[in-house]
Amino acid sequence: MSDAHQLLEFIEEGLNIHGEELGGWTQLLDEQLKIFDGRVTLSAEIHEMESPQDGMVHCHVFAQLHDYDDEVLDACVFGMGDDRENALREASVLWITLVAGPIRSFLDNHPVCMACQIGVAGGNPAEGFIPSDFGLPRLRAYVGPTVSRGIEGNLFPSDGETNLPWFRYASESAAPRRVHLAKATVLSNGKNGWHRELEIDGHDISHRDDDWPLPANGPEFGYIVRFAVFEFPQNSSVVRERAELERTIQHFAEHFSDHESIDQLIDAMVERGFDSEIVQEVESISTIAFGRLLFESTGVQYASTVIRAKADGTIETDVPLMSLPAYSRGRALGIKLRESLPSETWEALNLYNAESNAILSALEQGVAVEDLGNMRMAPSIVPEVGTSSETMDKALKIVNEIMEKTRPPAKKPWWKFW
Repeated sequence: MSDAHQLLEFIEEGLNIHGEELGGWTQLLDEQLKIFDGRVTLSAEIHEMESPQDGMVHCHVFAQLHDYDDEVLDACVFGMGDDRENALREASVLWITLVAGPIRSFLDNHPVCMACQIGVAGGNPAEGFIPSDFGLPRLRAYVGPTVSRGIEGNLFPSDGETNLPWFRYASESAAPRRVHLAKATVLSNGKNGWHRELEIDGHDISHRDDDWPLPANGPEFGYIVRFAVFEFPQNSSVVRERAELERTIQHFAEHFSDHESIDQLIDAMVERGFDSEIVQEVESISTIAFGRLLFESTGVQYASTVIRAKADGTIETDVPLMSLPAYSRGRALGIKLRESLPSETWEALNLYNAESNAILSALEQGVAVEDLGNMRMAPSIVPEVGTSSETMDKALKIVNEIMEKTRPPAKKPWWKFW
């Protein structure tokens, strides 16, 4: 019996024992498990870990929603135990506890099994309806309970008392589909506070937020995790716009080396019918994502925001990159493009943006690759089409002020005592 089959067998066993809100007939056949009276079909994969251990498994459980055009929700869960079988059993318990409830709630449009519907104005938390949106504004979304390791006491306020941004940037980063599954893991760094790791649709998008807003210090190590199912409305333009963005990113990358200049590539794409504003967004934002895929493993300290210089003369500072779909979808597609594009084209894409040029300049000046982790990048300026030189000068002044504030103080000569 394969590990995937055994995991599904444990899930079927657990659902049948649980019954009630998660009840309905089940059928396991050919490594596919039908649950909830056949409304959902599960399959699974066991991923190899970098350091394989018999007592730990990295699992992905795929839930195919037959009520929603067979869209698939990918849940990443880890199981631990005394041996591989018990690790798989724990992974099944975690999927049932964290994921099954939100999926069933979403299908029935009513919170069940410790799940709650978020963003419900005037909702009663005791009945599973939370006024807070948890970072998923204006969307139908169901959030499951939390599971923690290494965290004791009541460090987290209850869901009804706060609006922690558990799933901030999930909707902005999601692929062009209607239904999605997001996973939020908040980890304690002891006296250094907390950070959040966000995963959307398995590993399609992964993002880390440092300095996550929790007032209390946690243990040296510990974490808390939960999942959410959310959807874009059926008549929403988001899915269509997101699909057009991905088509633009794909074409821009594949034809990057076909023209003598970027201006020629942009003109050619507009002539082919691509939207000029989306092309501009890809050129200025998605290329930042491509460059970071190349250099972030060196430890370069990238800014999490950009500065947007507008054609109307205004300047918008502190714009989170993850709030811009051109960035997050550029990251997601970039991982695939890295495998499919000729290496020369991929490298040219990586080195196009200003951040990558600054890193190359540092290397050319003699900075060792192992020292790039000491390099802190200022936010990039992203101008709109038609932005004046005066507005760009204002934006550059803001960047220089940021650099001055973050620059370490100069050391006094050894012979000065004042």
